Amino acid sequence: MAPVLSVIVPVFDVEPYLDICLKSLAGQDHGDLEVVVVDDASADGSRAIADRWAREDSRIRVLEQPHGGLSAARNTGLRAARGTYLAFCDGDDVVPAVAYKSLIAAIEESGSDFASGAVRRVDSTGVRPHYGYHDVFDKQRRRTHIRRLTALVRDRMVWNKVFRRSFWDAADLSFSLPAYEDAPVMMRAHIAATAVDVVTDVVYLWRLRERGQPSITQRYREPDNVAAWMRMIVDTYNVIRDGVPELVPAYADDMCRGDVPMALGALHLHDAAALHDALTLARSFVVNVPAEVIDGLPERTRRILGHLVDGDTAAVRELVEPS
Repeated sequence: MAPVLSVIVPVFDVEPYLDICLKSLAGQDHGDLEVVVVDDASADGSRAIADRWAREDSRIRVLEQPHGGLSAARNTGLRAARGTYLAFCDGDDVVPAVAYKSLIAAIEESGSDFASGAVRRVDSTGVRPHYGYHDVFDKQRRRTHIRRLTALVRDRMVWNKVFRRSFWDAADLSFSLPAYEDAPVMMRAHIAATAVDVVTDVVYLWRLRERGQPSITQRYREPDNVAAWMRMIVDTYNVIRDGVPELVPAYADDMCRGDVPMALGALHLHDAAALHDALTLARSFVVNVPAEVIDGLPERTRRILGHLVDGDTAAVRELVEPS
């Protein structure tokens, strides 16, 4: 008999964290689930940990693939998933016990296509709020939509959600970007949905790694990753422009105040030649930002973006904070 929920867990060199991740999934209050672990050719002890859990808990199974990255691993898991509902969890993170029970209860009550819940950051010092979500999960909402709740333009991660598998397939969702892959897919999901639910329960603990290999998010200063970050920003902009153009100003404002200047901080570590691709993508985004958004930004940010468009990377470097 197929499980109610499939949780897809891509794994690549997360040995210090995988045991607690799988323990959190095995201990969910909603127990009718399968955990589909996809080993993306880990070189550490991750596979042994996953295999041990699979031997001890029949709800956990382990797949393997040649190294292809997070998107490919998630897509492999999707092809194998059998549940009525879908969820995703990265192998270094933690899912609170109430998470899937709360999210599934919401969409079973409302009939929405998916439900999204609150997120916290976690490291050795404890758990703290995630700054980007302060007004997204401030109260329970049923059958809302990104067109009505524009704050959902910042709800761009996949792992704080449960989806109806029928919706996921009908919307033809999958992952394609090699890094920072969540945002374009989640904006397509929000746009395609008839209705979504928002729950205030904390449903995901997003880890800041302090041991082992740093996550892709923590390696954002590397030139290839800065370029991937900018590609994500541009691709997400295109999805929003084509699907809900009225939300372009909200998305552009969020990127201009945060992600773009933060990414440009890599100019303190690398010269403009090394960051050529990233800078080209950043310019292609900024030139399309509506004038009213630019006018509403802090003066320093306006100067940064103006110098970026003019190609004056030295002036940009003087103004941005080091990454």
